Amino acid sequence: MARAEQQETQAIRVSESPSESPCESWPQDNLNVMTLGLKWIGALFVEPAEADAAGAATLYQDARARMRDADAPAAIDRLSALFRLAPFDEDMLLLALSAALHGRPKHASPQAARALLKASSDEALTKLWERLAPHAPLRRFQLIEIAERPLAGATHMFIDERVGRYLMGENVADQRIAAIATTVETGPFPKRHATGVKSLAKRLRAAPRPLAMIIGPKHSGRRAAAQALARGFGLGLAEIKPRSLEAAPDLFAVLAREAILGGYALLIDAETAEGKRLIGEHLNQFDGLVIAIAEARHDFSFEMPVLRLDPLEAEDRLRLWHDALGPHNAEIHQPIAAVATQFKFGPRAIAAAAAEGGDLWQACRERASRELDELAERIVPRYTWDDIVLPAEVMHDLKAAVAQVRHRVLVYGNYGFARKHQRGRGISILLSGPSGTGKTMAAEVIANDLSLDLYRIDLARVVSKYIGETEKNLRAVFDAAEASGAVLLFDEADALFGKRSEIKDSHDRYANIEVSYLLQRMESYDGLAILATNMQGHLDIAFMRRLRYVIDVPFPDANARRLIWEKAFPPEMPRGTLDYDALARLDIPGGNITVIAINAAFLAAADGVPLDMRHIARAAKAEYRKLDRELRLNWFGVT
Repeated sequence: MARAEQQETQAIRVSESPSESPCESWPQDNLNVMTLGLKWIGALFVEPAEADAAGAATLYQDARARMRDADAPAAIDRLSALFRLAPFDEDMLLLALSAALHGRPKHASPQAARALLKASSDEALTKLWERLAPHAPLRRFQLIEIAERPLAGATHMFIDERVGRYLMGENVADQRIAAIATTVETGPFPKRHATGVKSLAKRLRAAPRPLAMIIGPKHSGRRAAAQALARGFGLGLAEIKPRSLEAAPDLFAVLAREAILGGYALLIDAETAEGKRLIGEHLNQFDGLVIAIAEARHDFSFEMPVLRLDPLEAEDRLRLWHDALGPHNAEIHQPIAAVATQFKFGPRAIAAAAAEGGDLWQACRERASRELDELAERIVPRYTWDDIVLPAEVMHDLKAAVAQVRHRVLVYGNYGFARKHQRGRGISILLSGPSGTGKTMAAEVIANDLSLDLYRIDLARVVSKYIGETEKNLRAVFDAAEASGAVLLFDEADALFGKRSEIKDSHDRYANIEVSYLLQRMESYDGLAILATNMQGHLDIAFMRRLRYVIDVPFPDANARRLIWEKAFPPEMPRGTLDYDALARLDIPGGNITVIAINAAFLAAADGVPLDMRHIARAAKAEYRKLDRELRLNWFGVT
């Protein structure tokens, strides 16, 4: 194929499917055209004595012309326009279709096709083989296949069933493509990206190949922008499954054919290794529009126009919510502005959550937690401020952190602090104190008060001895949490936040980088991140300065222990007279008090009597033994 012809094939194509035709009688009219065309082919090759080939050809061409004049061209004309077919190519399709319908493969051979050229010269033979070359449209898009039969001493052409049915009026997609591509559903489009998409379309029209890349962070609307770009060319959008397509390279031609017939562009995720390979090795020569999406720009051996998307702001999400909800806004229980601020959803997730209806806040919580559930332990927060016993100054600091989460839109937005502080808006808390003093409980109380999910990340498990793995694990957690703004509790923080080591080798240097990365992600995270440690003295003071709150959760004194004991037993628990002053003298934190209270309740249930000091004494002695401490029962006045 000549170079100019190749460039024409690379042009972005617009769908003209039969279903779009304004003529309701199109299927029957098309069938009439095909019947006349097959009759003409039959007159040439099957039964020349029974028909006038010239007369049949005239009837066939006249019927096609009438449909074109009615602005409802026949399927063969549509196919010809979409794939840039020559008149000879159209006749070859008829020949192959006739052979398939009548079961006469010998009539669909290059040798028989020479008769269509009405010449036997070398020039005609050269033209025949040019139009049947692998790079010519008929075979490039698998409209026909050529199978050589050495034993039969002949070469036959076969029309693809999908193409044959299209010619007869059935526009049904090839089922093989369903395994490698899925339609991208239409969703709301952020208005802030409209100018960028128009500019990208303009650059794409001037580019040497119809391939573009859209980059931006997750939930920034990359797919919505890709859909808008494709729509600007009159195309739909289908997303490729890179691994499936790479495993079936023989389907590239079929995919190109289906994209042209179906009128859609291809979307591919360039973040995956398979996606990068497909773009670099195959899709850069694809016959149609290909749009790659990624979080950051990737370099290839060829140039392509790139659109960089900024993250969506709360105002952008609010407009998307209003567009998605439409007249149902009044039925939503939670203020939409609060939802748009808390949940960093992209356009597709907003549309899906809006379609669910019901309690919008809860629907968003459930949707946002799906990815994070695989990376961290989800804790259902049940405690309230009335359940926790802490010093007044500690309670004040915890409630101040909650206020920062709840009122950040007011302060950063309405009060204008966002202009002065573009970074470092993340709210981070370090809770330090002995085991059992209520650090996890405090995190539950905060999450419950904010109606957010709480996820516990065990840093001892996240930290890896392999260079780069810790950072990778942390990135996965924060990326998954971004959409929900969930409360993240990093347990055993001292596993990573130890005092900065002296750099002796690359491992020491990378350990410090891992700590810096965690702090940087905590500062940029719009949600609340809580670090818990039993050993504050082991933490680097330079890192502690970068945290918003450093709160010491102390070992409870006698007054605090008395309050904890009083809250330890539910009101439904049958019990006798309890000496809370005596219980308060037990020198243990709240976590151990809770264990003793539960064990004592079971002892009382086993005895079939209300709980009294005997049951608590026995449970306390067992708990002390576990702690490698001794407790005499007569200390309670129990023998």
